Amino acid sequence: MTHNANDIPFELIENRKILVVDDVKSLRDVMSLILHKAGFKNIEQAENGQEAMAKITAAPPDLIILDLIMPIMGGMEVCYQVRETKKTESIPILVQTAMHDNEERLKAFAAGASDLVTKPVNALELVIRTTLHLESLVLTENREKYRARVADELAMAKDVQQNILPSAKHLHQIRDQTGINISSMCQPSSELGGDFWGVRTLSDESIGFFIADFSGHGVVSALNTIRLHTLLFNVGEAWQEPDQLLSSINQSLCDMLPTEQYATMILGLISPKNNTLSYAGAASPPPIYGLWEEPDKLQYLDTTGLPLGISRTAAYDLQTVPFTKNHFLFSFSDALIETKLNNDTYLEGEELIRLVKYLTGGRPTPKLLDQLISTFFERGGNKLRDDLTAVCFDYL
Repeated sequence: MTHNANDIPFELIENRKILVVDDVKSLRDVMSLILHKAGFKNIEQAENGQEAMAKITAAPPDLIILDLIMPIMGGMEVCYQVRETKKTESIPILVQTAMHDNEERLKAFAAGASDLVTKPVNALELVIRTTLHLESLVLTENREKYRARVADELAMAKDVQQNILPSAKHLHQIRDQTGINISSMCQPSSELGGDFWGVRTLSDESIGFFIADFSGHGVVSALNTIRLHTLLFNVGEAWQEPDQLLSSINQSLCDMLPTEQYATMILGLISPKNNTLSYAGAASPPPIYGLWEEPDKLQYLDTTGLPLGISRTAAYDLQTVPFTKNHFLFSFSDALIETKLNNDTYLEGEELIRLVKYLTGGRPTPKLLDQLISTFFERGGNKLRDDLTAVCFDYL
C-alpha cells in the first residue's frame, strides 16, 4: 500500500473539537454517536445558532456541523458571523441540507459553508467529510508552521548577512585612521540578497575594497556571499595587488560555484600615501570617477573582464588612476541602472552622469550617495527586482 506524503495519522485529528448544531436533540445525538464510533473523542453540541455562537466565541471548535433551519438563530446567520471574525473565519463548516434543494445549497455556500452533508444523515458520508476537512485543517496548520519557521530562519540569515557587511562604526574607524570617507547602502530585493561589499584597512593605511554581485538573488546568492566573505576574511597584504587577488578569488569560485552561477566584481586599493586608486574589474558596472570641481570630466572607469566563476584561466587587468583629496568614486550594482523608472526610463549611461553632475554642482557633496539614491527611489526605483548596493569613496 502506498502512502501519500500528505497522509495524516488519525491520532492527529481524533481529539479535534467538533461542534454539532441542530435543534433536534435526537439528530444531534445520532451524529455525535456516529462520530464517536468512528474514533472522534471531542464532540460538543448546541441546540440553536445562538448557543452555537456563544460556544464558538468562547472556545472556537476545529469543525462545525450545522443545520440551517433552527429557532432563535438559523444556520445561515451562524455562517455569516463565523466568517466575519478573524479568530473563526477559517473554521470548516459542514452544512446539513437535502440533496434536492439546490437553492438552499447555493445559499449555504454563499453564506460561507465549506461543504455539505446530506439530510437525513448518511453515516459513512458524515465520517468521510469530517475526516477530510480535519485532515485538511492539519495540513494547513503544518504549512503555516513551515512558513513561519522559514520566515524566522530567513530573518536570522538576513541578520547574519547584514552583520558581515561593514558597520557604521567600522567605516568611522577607517575615516579616523586613513582620512577616507565611505558612505554605503545595501538593499536586497527579497529577504536575502546576492549583493555584497567589504573594505579592509591595510598596514600602510591604504584600504582594500570590493563590491560584488552574485547572479540571481535569494537564498542561493546569499550563501555565495558567505563563501566570498570566507575567501576574503584573512588575505592580508594580498589587497596590495588587486588584479592578482581577483584572479585568486576567481579560481576559488570556479571550484565552488555550480554551473551557470557567477559573480561580477570590482576589487580595488585606495592609497592615501600615493594618492592613487588601483583596481581590477570582473564585468561589474563601471563606477563613476572624477574630481568634485570638474563635473564635466566625470567618467566611467573600465571594469571589463570575465565574470568570476566561469573560467579558471581568466586574467584581470590592473588599472591605476589618481585619487587625491579632490576625487571621489561612486560604485554600484546593476540594479541602479537596470531598474525601469517612471515613464519607462532607466538611470544609465549619460543619464546617471548628468544626475551626478547636477547633485554635485561642481562642489564637494558629502551626501552624494543619499541624494542620488533618494532621487532614484522618487523616480520609481523603489520597485526593485534585483539587489541594490551603492558605495561612495571620498575624503570629505
